Amino acid sequence: MEKKIEVKHETLFKNKLQMVIYFILFAILIVAFIYIGMYDFNPELPDNERFAAEFNLVSEDNVYEYINASRALMVASGAKGIVLFGSSYSNWVNYYASIVNDVAKEVGVDKIYYYNFIKNREDNNGTYEAIVERLSNYVTYNDYGVADIYAPSLLVVSGDEVLLFDTETSFRSSNIVPSEYWNTLNIENKKSELREIFKVYLES
Repeated sequence: MEKKIEVKHETLFKNKLQMVIYFILFAILIVAFIYIGMYDFNPELPDNERFAAEFNLVSEDNVYEYINASRALMVASGAKGIVLFGSSYSNWVNYYASIVNDVAKEVGVDKIYYYNFIKNREDNNGTYEAIVERLSNYVTYNDYGVADIYAPSLLVVSGDEVLLFDTETSFRSSNIVPSEYWNTLNIENKKSELREIFKVYLES
């Protein structure tokens, strides 16, 4: 007589409860993968927060908006606006930007453009060079007759007129640091100058 061989069929789940648990865990994993895939691990900060993180002397509720060379060129070409030309993590820009921000908020200027031009200058960017050309009567020329912009510089334009191109601390002695240069007297003199210019800017 032939013996019947019993074949045991193994089931994936021992019981319904285990099956439900596995399905729930699987669903959780799928949701987690979707969330991780959509999550921005480097969220773009609002411009004011980004600026305050870059320049710690400037309050977070500042008036700065980041722009590129094209937008800066529009202002240099006559569009109404204020542009601070700066460079990353520069202490001179830090101090100057803080003073400018304080006066802007005081008199009611709600937006100042910030343009970090350093990489564009190093790359001989055509738009940057066009800015320099537009501001040829105001920018600094080196010993070889080459014009360039230096940080920090502040451009104020209204009515197709340059009201101010301030380069007071673009060139400074290596023997002095910003905290020494910007003493109480110099700060008040600069604030007074900016108040007058910004008032003209707002009224024009």
